[in-house]
Amino acid sequence: MLELALRKELQGIHFWATLYVLFVLMGSLWHVLRVRTWPSTEGQLLQIGIRPLGTPDLQTNQQDYVPAALYKYQVNGNYYEGHDISVWKMSASGMLKNVAYFLPKQVQVDAFGKVIVHYNPKCPRKSLLLRPGWASIIFLCLLMMITAGFYIWRW
Repeated sequence: MLELALRKELQGIHFWATLYVLFVLMGSLWHVLRVRTWPSTEGQLLQIGIRPLGTPDLQTNQQDYVPAALYKYQVNGNYYEGHDISVWKMSASGMLKNVAYFLPKQVQVDAFGKVIVHYNPKCPRKSLLLRPGWASIIFLCLLMMITAGFYIWRW
C-alpha cells in the first residue's frame, strides 16, 4: 500500500487515509471510555449558556457560538474551576445558533445551582459536566465500521 500511495494511486491514498481516520476514531473511543470511569463530585454552577467564538466575520456578519459553562468544585481539599461541558466540541452560527444550546440544556442543575462534576483523578483540574453515555460509544463504533466498510466495499 505504501508503494501505491507513493505512486499516487487512489487505492494507496485511500488506504492510508482510512487508517488515519480509524486511528483518530479509536483514540476518541479510548478517551470516551476513560472519561466514563472518572469519579464525580458535587459542584456549584456559576454560569451556563453559549458564548461567541473568536471574532465575527465582518464580511458576512456571521458569528460562531460554542456552549460555555463556568462551575467550581472541590477535590481533596483543593478548589477548581471548570469550563467544559462534554467531550464533544461543537459550534454553530447563523440560523443554527440555537443548536449550540443543546449541550447546556443537557446539564442537570438543582434548585441551588448544584451540579455533578466528573473530574480526571490524575489531573483534577480537567473536568466535565456530562459523562459520555452509551450513545457516544455506539456512535464512534459505527463510524469506525462505516470507515472500514467503505474501504473494503470500494476496493
